[in-house]
Amino acid sequence: MARTIDAVLVADATPMRIHISRAADAAANASAHDWGRATGLVAGNVVVAAVPGAVISKVSALRAASAIASETLYKPPVIHWVKENLNSTKAWKAYNDAATGAQAGLAPASARTMADGSVRLVKFDGVFEHYVVDRKWAIRDMPHARAQVLRQADVLAQHDIVGLWEVPTPIQRVKAFKLLKKTNVTNIGVKVMKP
Repeated sequence: MARTIDAVLVADATPMRIHISRAADAAANASAHDWGRATGLVAGNVVVAAVPGAVISKVSALRAASAIASETLYKPPVIHWVKENLNSTKAWKAYNDAATGAQAGLAPASARTMADGSVRLVKFDGVFEHYVVDRKWAIRDMPHARAQVLRQADVLAQHDIVGLWEVPTPIQRVKAFKLLKKTNVTNIGVKVMKP
């Protein structure tokens, strides 16, 4: 604080022609970074002078809220690992077993609370960070497929987590998007993962 006061007093005692000469030298030798900083300071001072303090505090609060919201996207899923009972030698089984975060012989499942209060597990193929993964070898718009989509979407919504379908081709990705749109499911994404 004392240094700042001393600098102001010295600057006050310095003749104006020296101030102008120093400013001209500073402007002539300024880098692009210096010009950007000076422009930002001037613009900021104009905004502070022209905009009421209440508006600035609200903008500041909104920025803080958006920063917090962007940091807390989703909580990690609560997963129960259950014994997988599907045995097959076909290509779709090998594809499902290779899902991101899969465990051999086990399937990740999440508890779904039904309307009558009972609890049932909904299985997926893998888990990665904040989402559960389900691999789909072929997408078919059939009653059992629509029922599975709705079960998965319901359990994801109940636990406030997101799902990801991994499909082997771009054609299957398009079919998956159509099925999700038809069933109004928005908490499941689709990604192509080649076998």
